[in-house]
Amino acid sequence: MPYGLYVSAAGANAQSHRLDVLSHNLANVNTPGFKPHLSILKARHSAGIENGEAQAGSGGVDDLGGGVAIQPTVTQFSQGPIRATGVDTDFALNSENSFFVVSRDNQQMLTRAGNFSFNAQGQLVTESGDMVLSTGGNAIAIDTTQPYRVTPDGGIEQGGAKQLLMIGKPQAVGDLTRVGDNLYRPLGSVNPVLPEGRRVINGHLEQSAIQPTAAMMELIEASRAYEANVRMIQNQDSVLGTLIGRVLRE
Repeated sequence: MPYGLYVSAAGANAQSHRLDVLSHNLANVNTPGFKPHLSILKARHSAGIENGEAQAGSGGVDDLGGGVAIQPTVTQFSQGPIRATGVDTDFALNSENSFFVVSRDNQQMLTRAGNFSFNAQGQLVTESGDMVLSTGGNAIAIDTTQPYRVTPDGGIEQGGAKQLLMIGKPQAVGDLTRVGDNLYRPLGSVNPVLPEGRRVINGHLEQSAIQPTAAMMELIEASRAYEANVRMIQNQDSVLGTLIGRVLRE
């Protein structure tokens, strides 16, 4: 493949990846607690430099850019705005690095989405049906036919018994890997948040951290860059076809 076609194809592929990531972000602009995904692109050296056949900075024919490479997508854990909902079982965390702890397939997962509700068995669950855990590591459950009270510190109180929502803080947000449904699996240890550090607001929800206007502008920019790379591929293909036609006629 001619070098120009290769570079343009790499650019088009990278911008297509950006479009996928940005479209996914915009699709979750109304998802509580959603954190935007960030596409990472990295400039590549030429094949000769990557293979050790030339040296970067030599200024030779092999010292050319090799287009761009796609790196693993990362998550931006900035806090989203908090909105009052008036629903007792909605909870928001007013702390960037804290997470609610829930259970899925007997594994502890973390989430920022606090739109919880009680299921038919009286268990407090997430929107996807995962059980919300108490500080004791058990599922929070009540008798829904009896009155209960939600306390300001993120607890469910009934009959004199109080169950506090488990809130954890990972060593670093870089230790979290996405598993879908707004959940994260911790790869390292998660420390329980002490009572004085529990910044829970009930009757409120943290909204998506997506900034719609900025995300839409990025989407338009990535779309234009993708189209420019495709046009470059078409132009180079046309020039190459014309050149081959001339050679064959001669």
